[in-house]
Amino acid sequence: MNRFVRTLCLALALMLALPAGLALAADDTAAQFQAAAAALQSPQAAALASGEYTLRLGDSAYVPSIAPEITPFDAEPAAPPEVRGTFDSSDASVVSVDAAGRMTANAEGEATVTYHAPEGDAAFTVTVQADAMPEAIKALIYVANREYYAVQRARLPKYNQYAKWYYGKKKEVGWCSVFTIWCANASGTEPLKEAPLTAVPDSGILLFREGQVGNQYDGFQKFGRFTGVPRPGYMVIYGDLSNGYRTTHVGIVVDAQDVGGGQYRVTTVEGNMSNSVKRYTYLYDSTKANHTVGVEKGKKLQRNMAELPEAEQSDPLVQYTLHTDHWCVFGFGATWE
Repeated sequence: MNRFVRTLCLALALMLALPAGLALAADDTAAQFQAAAAALQSPQAAALASGEYTLRLGDSAYVPSIAPEITPFDAEPAAPPEVRGTFDSSDASVVSVDAAGRMTANAEGEATVTYHAPEGDAAFTVTVQADAMPEAIKALIYVANREYYAVQRARLPKYNQYAKWYYGKKKEVGWCSVFTIWCANASGTEPLKEAPLTAVPDSGILLFREGQVGNQYDGFQKFGRFTGVPRPGYMVIYGDLSNGYRTTHVGIVVDAQDVGGGQYRVTTVEGNMSNSVKRYTYLYDSTKANHTVGVEKGKKLQRNMAELPEAEQSDPLVQYTLHTDHWCVFGFGATWE
């Protein structure tokens, strides 16, 4: 076999092998997404596995043994959970529980709530904290993560399930804000229109039904809820350093870790990123906060995002490369305080 024939055969072999290799890689990624989705736990499922639950002072939640699935706000209300036993609390002054299995956080502290069912007792250590994450925000973070694992970074049309739900008719537009509204509704909280809202709801939760990113910013700014410090469940709004535009894009913060020196490791789930749902982790510098740009005279957007060091990039399903080198964090919409 001469050299030309050998080269041709090698080239043909590589061409035939390449699609199989790509298919294998795609299958591996799909399997990773499926495994992550299977491992993802709702707040109730996590409590069933651990025997522990945290409640925000004043909040209520069903005992995990009977807690219903998270129901979208605009869906038919779920039937009351079936109760086949009785409940008690070791300290009702901290956590009380009624006959329907509804726990209420009355004071900071810790109590054991027990469900006495025919198949045996199920006990939960319930910790009440004034600054604990509200139930609605736990559900929001869970729904955003669940949706990311379900979509698997697939490229979606402009008129997708989120736009169809929001607009009710074919309308091909940017849908990053629509995605946050969909997640809010799917987690059981009513997203609110900014303009007619004159006070923060009694729940203390602010989730806006605004298809324009700028209108979401207006809502948070209106109630003094636009900040330079991230927390899980907040909305992140990005600005564009290349043109000074401050409300370019919005996503949901699903995790925020203070790593010292004003730096935070922020993880987000964002819709309409390259026509898909994506998950990012990056470093955010809160010492270069931009949230008062447009309020404080002469202040301009600063670069405040950086890629996480490679040694810390451990999740194959997370995108660590910044979407663009000219975006910055404008600020965070405090959905809860």
